[in-house]
Amino acid sequence: MEIRITDWRASRDVIRKIREEVFIKEQHVPPELEWDSHDIEAVHFLALEGRNPVGCARLMPSGKFGRMAVLREHRSHNWGSRLINAIEDYARHELKIREIRAAAQAHAIPFYQKNGFNVEAGFFDDAGIAHLNVYKAPGAPETNYVFNPGRDSNLYSLDDVTSLVGWTEMMLAMRPRRAIITCSDLHHPLWWNHAALDAVRRFAAGSHRRRVKILIPSEMGGINRHPLLRLQQRLSSRISIRVSAEVRDDVLITGPWGLLELTSEMHGIATMGDASRVKKMEALYLPLTETGQRPKEARRLAL
Repeated sequence: MEIRITDWRASRDVIRKIREEVFIKEQHVPPELEWDSHDIEAVHFLALEGRNPVGCARLMPSGKFGRMAVLREHRSHNWGSRLINAIEDYARHELKIREIRAAAQAHAIPFYQKNGFNVEAGFFDDAGIAHLNVYKAPGAPETNYVFNPGRDSNLYSLDDVTSLVGWTEMMLAMRPRRAIITCSDLHHPLWWNHAALDAVRRFAAGSHRRRVKILIPSEMGGINRHPLLRLQQRLSSRISIRVSAEVRDDVLITGPWGLLELTSEMHGIATMGDASRVKKMEALYLPLTETGQRPKEARRLAL
C-alpha cells in the first residue's frame, strides 16, 4: 500500500480513469465540470494497492485540496484517511501551508470530522451535489463544534432545497441510533429528491440494527408510486411505513440528538444538540410507528 506524489503530466491517464469512474459515472458529475485547468498546477496524490491505482486527490499551491476519489471496491480499506494524511504532511513540510481547505460533500462530513477537520456552516451546490467547506491547520486537531452531534447547540435555518438535502445526507451519515420520518405532506420536494432518498437507503442498508420508521397521515391515490413507498418495498426489513391521523408535522428525527423540521417547500429549521426537543418529538411519534396501520397499498405490493 502506497501513496505516490506525482503530477498531471506523469499520471494523467491513471488519474482520469479513477475520477471518471467515481465522479462522472457513479456520481453523475458533468464532464465539463470535472475537468479544469487547475490539474496542471496541482500536486497529485495517487493511492496504489500493489501496482493497482485505487484512489487519487490533488492539492493546490493555495492549500485547497479536492478531487479525492477512491474506487468503490476499495473504500473500506482506509484509503481516504491515507490520502488526507499524505496531503496534510506534504502541505506542512513541503509547501509550509498553515491551513488546508476543501469543499466536502455533505455525506462525507463525518469522515472529515474523524480526520480532525472543522466544518463551516452553510451548504452550497457544486455539480448538483450538496457541499460544505472544511478546514484544518496541518497537524492540529478539530477545534470547533459546528455540526458536531450532541455538542453543537445551534438552531440552523435551512433556506433552500440544497440545504435540506445536505442536512439529510449529513445527519444520516453520522449514524444516529434510528431515524423517524413524519410526512404530513408527501408532496414535499425533499422526499422526491434522489440524493435524500439515497441517504435514507444508505443509512438503512448500512447495518442490520438500523431502522427507518415512516409515518403518513393517510393514504392518497397513487401512493404506490411515491419514492418512499418504493424504497420501503426494497428494504422492507429495515424500513417501515405506518398510517396515523395524528401526524401533523414534516420532520426527520435522528435520535438521540438530531432534528430537521420542514416549515415550507424551501425552508426548514434543524438542530443536532437539543436533546430535550428531540426527546419530545420522539415521545410524540415513536409510539405511532408501532400503533399505526400499515398502508393497504403496501400490503398489495407485498403480495
